[in-house]
Amino acid sequence: MKQWIKIGLLSCATVASSQVSATNFSVDGRIDAMGGAGTAAADYLTGVFYNPALVAIYSRKDDAGLLLPSAGLQVMDQGGMVDDVDQVQKGFSKIPSDPTGAAADIENGLRNLNGDALSFSMGAGMAVAIPNRYLSMAFYGKTSVEGITLPDVDALGLPADPTKPLQLADTTAVGTVALGLAEAGVAFAGYTNFLGQNITIGVTPKIQSYLTYTYVEAVNNFDFKDFDKNKTTDNSFNVDVGAVWFYGPWRFAAAGKNLIKNEIETKEITVNFADSQTHGRSYGSKTYKYNYELTPTYTAGVAFMTNYFIVTADLDLNEQERFVGLDDNVQMFRAGAEIDLLYQIQLRGGFKKDLAGTYDDAFTAGIGFSPLNMFHFDLAAIYSVDSTYGVSVNMAYEY
Repeated sequence: MKQWIKIGLLSCATVASSQVSATNFSVDGRIDAMGGAGTAAADYLTGVFYNPALVAIYSRKDDAGLLLPSAGLQVMDQGGMVDDVDQVQKGFSKIPSDPTGAAADIENGLRNLNGDALSFSMGAGMAVAIPNRYLSMAFYGKTSVEGITLPDVDALGLPADPTKPLQLADTTAVGTVALGLAEAGVAFAGYTNFLGQNITIGVTPKIQSYLTYTYVEAVNNFDFKDFDKNKTTDNSFNVDVGAVWFYGPWRFAAAGKNLIKNEIETKEITVNFADSQTHGRSYGSKTYKYNYELTPTYTAGVAFMTNYFIVTADLDLNEQERFVGLDDNVQMFRAGAEIDLLYQIQLRGGFKKDLAGTYDDAFTAGIGFSPLNMFHFDLAAIYSVDSTYGVSVNMAYEY
């Protein structure tokens, strides 16, 4: 039985993907704490991750900046998948000594497993910015991975057979698909006064390297640590663009990311489902293959920025389809605020909402420290009711 991406394991991806996408993952403790709304509110050092035009907005005291290290992790465990898989596997191991107890453990584990989802996103980045009045530049590199683990209960859809009580367990699979992205580029940005209006424009040419992992196995043989099997790699060129109009404390911004469309394919995996009671008879097989579509993302942002207070919001102007043929689209609204206490401590909070309806609302919070303005330390956390938790942190130095 050969079936493709639209069915089976990833048919649950609408509830399984994490709040962020690997292709747009930015690790920045300051902006992450403000809901991820960085299109207008990021500074000249971190702007390269959100809007290259921000690289040209700086103060007279800014000669150069370094962001290093910058890292983040986000995990969602919906339903306790690790425990449920473990319960099913322990049930199989008990069959020789306690068939009745084993059957009960397997049945309960499968019941709990159906609908579970486990996902993670993690990443790291660095940036070096050199602003000046002629042409500001920022060099950056970042890497990120987004992984999803889902069950495929009753993968073959066979009719129930009372003579084979373990048939449902034997034909249940668990699988992980992970997409990684590493990219490096340089942003160029400049300032112009057009018809009396203050405008900055920026562009970021970049090289991207994609890495996919696909691991699918019958539940009795599945091992979470084997997720990095069956990898594929690919490389491409891409471009980000952006613009900012600013007037007094107001900033109005627009950015386009990944303007060149790319489709990323994973390796094709075939799983054979064997009868655990006969140790030889096969119920059949199923093939899993996934495609991820990297499409341009257009975002508008607004920010009201003073020395002691910032309010900002971003809106994605289009949906991202992501996995082809699946209802896992995403279109985010992000908002956040920052209060600066005497240039030493910054308190931040934010909110994220998926207008496509795929993800639950998420709340963010964080704190920053900038003692004597010698360096900046930023910490952020994210929480949503779908059992999503995350943290990001960075250090920045300005000269």
